[in-house]
Amino acid sequence: MKAKFIRIFRTSSSERFLLHDDGSEEMGMIDLHFLADGTVAGNLFLVASKVTDEAGIRQLLEQIDEQLVPAASMEDANLSFTVTQGELVGTFSSAED
Repeated sequence: MKAKFIRIFRTSSSERFLLHDDGSEEMGMIDLHFLADGTVAGNLFLVASKVTDEAGIRQLLEQIDEQLVPAASMEDANLSFTVTQGELVGTFSSAED
């Protein structure tokens, strides 16, 4: 499954992207942290019902590696990921009058 990445913020050393599937439904988000030693650490949070097997997760990690982190790669051992799956509860914001 190919993901569409939507950057929601960027700092000098980090980025966060929402991940949407082909039908534009949210399937998770990724935080990328660019460390001083040149390595990149990623935290991938997935909606459990959207990516259900290890092969799908590996395919998604390869897409992230190729599209979002061209300066690092898992093959070169300077890119690592922590992957968490869970349930999307909802989006909450302050009530408007």
